[in-house]
Amino acid sequence: MHEATILMWLVVIGALAFDYINGFHDTANAIATVVSTRVLKPGTAILMAAGLNLLGAVVATEVAKTIAGDIVNASMATEAVVLAAVLGGIVWNIITWKFGIPSSSSHALIGGLCGAAIMHAGPDVVHWSHLTQKVLIPLVASPLAGFILGGAVMVIISVLFARAHPHHITTFRIPLIILGSLALLFVATKVFHFAYEYITVPKEKIEAKDTITPLFLLEITGIAFVGVAMITLATAGTSGMFRRLQVLSAASMAFAHGQNDAQKSMGIITLALVSNGMLKEATVPTWVKLSCAIAMALGTSAGGWRIIKTMGHKIIRLEPVNGFAAETAGAAVILTASHFGMPVSTTHCIAGSIFGVGASKRLSAVRWQVAYNMVVAWVLTLPAAAAFGAIFYLLLKISRI
Repeated sequence: MHEATILMWLVVIGALAFDYINGFHDTANAIATVVSTRVLKPGTAILMAAGLNLLGAVVATEVAKTIAGDIVNASMATEAVVLAAVLGGIVWNIITWKFGIPSSSSHALIGGLCGAAIMHAGPDVVHWSHLTQKVLIPLVASPLAGFILGGAVMVIISVLFARAHPHHITTFRIPLIILGSLALLFVATKVFHFAYEYITVPKEKIEAKDTITPLFLLEITGIAFVGVAMITLATAGTSGMFRRLQVLSAASMAFAHGQNDAQKSMGIITLALVSNGMLKEATVPTWVKLSCAIAMALGTSAGGWRIIKTMGHKIIRLEPVNGFAAETAGAAVILTASHFGMPVSTTHCIAGSIFGVGASKRLSAVRWQVAYNMVVAWVLTLPAAAAFGAIFYLLLKISRI
């Protein structure tokens, strides 16, 4: 068994610091719309986001495995390389946070990793095909998907509720209550079944089909969300309905953010553990999952008000129905990417969704100068973070830490 070196501990501390900064840097992804529409008070929204970031971070590891094994050659990713990558990502995050620019923490970390690795062993150390498939293509596709889906959800809502009275919805009230109640009853039954199995049946006798998997948790969460949404639709008029639904969509966005973003630091720490010889393969240890999840939750609780202002006020004027449409679209894109192990930018996804919602009204409803500034920051993130990662690697090499 290899012992942890000073550099190894610095990598762990640096990765947890990155997760903490990622938490308050990207808080706006989950709560900007729900705060700007005054559906939730800022403190309440941040606490909700912190808790669901924590939950989302521990239920899956597909993105972490991508970071740990698919971006650069793990045998060449020394502790100095990984530490330089984290430091490069942190510096770029702080710069963009300072100016209130909603850039991508994910791509900052990946850029830092590529820059440090190239400085260490040359360009061949990067798995360019994997980088293209799982980072560069989703970099462009995810905000476009958010834009299209956000606009589509908003158009569908506009068509369905065009003639609805703002305070009364009577059509399908009883069927919605019945279906929503059945969905929640199904979830409660499943949870009780698994709890009973784990309490009464010896662990070695539990069948594979009865084990709790991330996919099962995602399915149960989705069914519960649909059930609550149905009951909400049946018990509120349109004015109150979307205020209630936006709480659910914001919760989904926070969960999705934790599931994708916290895993980047998990992957970085796992990569360092493999490089150090402390792990034989890129399997994320439980202590890494929990520590990264807690660090992100604590960072989220600190808030990121500069970016919340940009995301919630400067792109378009948001109402609860707009926030619901944008968050639903953004969460759907992020959860899909997480399932396929793609480390997408939650910032890009929700921003694209907000733009799509605004454009569905009319193109002039969107402040396109803000969009231009954000796109410039997005384009600069990978090369800028790569440059910082390379610089920090050289500094670490000179200092011989």
